[in-house]
Formats: sequence, structure tokens, C-alpha cells
Amino acid sequence: MSSGSRLPGDSESNDRHTVEERAETRLSGDLAYRLGQYLDATGEKKSSILRDALDEYLPSSENSAYVLPRDGDLADAYLQLADEDEKRVYDYEEAVDILANSTHPNTKKPLIRKTVIERLDGSGLLTMKGGHVAVHPLTLREEVTDG
Repeated sequence: MSSGSRLPGDSESNDRHTVEERAETRLSGDLAYRLGQYLDATGEKKSSILRDALDEYLPSSENSAYVLPRDGDLADAYLQLADEDEKRVYDYEEAVDILANSTHPNTKKPLIRKTVIERLDGSGLLTMKGGHVAVHPLTLREEVTDG
């Protein structure tokens, strides 16, 4: 197997690319200006700011304290609709609008039903019936597992 972009001393067992993900981008216009102004004003490192921004932007459902679907898209959608204290019942269109405006902004509304709501239906976390979507309250993992 070729070493690809491994550095001297890297092997398959300690390949830095299996532990870290390098992300690069070019910024222009207002976004580049705003980042530059922020860096000048705060003295923070660009890499730290970008890591924090990505951490805030990307789904974090895999680290959730709640019982969630394994699929990250479904988990994020369920978290958006669920509540810790009470069962939520939404009109179907209201549930689709919530997901279209939060977890799935680039997905057409008819696809949200098929790719999200129908996949969650019957999972024990969400049920569709009579034009309504009933969402089970959030359940802490520690309530159903030993750690």
C-alpha cells in the first residue's frame, strides 16, 4: 500500500490522517474581512476560531446524553422536535416546516417526509397518524443503560 501523504515516521498504525482531519478553505469578501477584524481585535488564532465555529455548526448528536437514532440526520431532527418534559404533537406541516428551517434547510419539504419523518415513524421516538406527528419526550441514556 502506498504511503500517500504520510510523513517520515508515520505508519498505518500512527498515521496522523486517521486521527485528525485537515480542513482548508479560502475566504473572500465580507466573511474574510469580518474574520480578519475579529482576529485583530481578539488576538485569537485562526485555527481555534474555525474549530469553534465548526463545533458549533456541525451536529453533535453522537455525544448526546439522550437516547437517539444512530443516524446523525435523524438524531438531529428528533432532537429538534423533542422536549425533555412532555410528548409533543405537531401538525404534519408544522413538523416539516420546523425541520426545513433548522436541521434540513437544503432539503425540499416533500423529501423531509420521506427521508426523515417516515424513517423515524414507528421507531418509538416518533409516530405519524392522521396528519399529525407525535414525538416522544427525550429520554436520558443513563435511564436505560448502565453508562
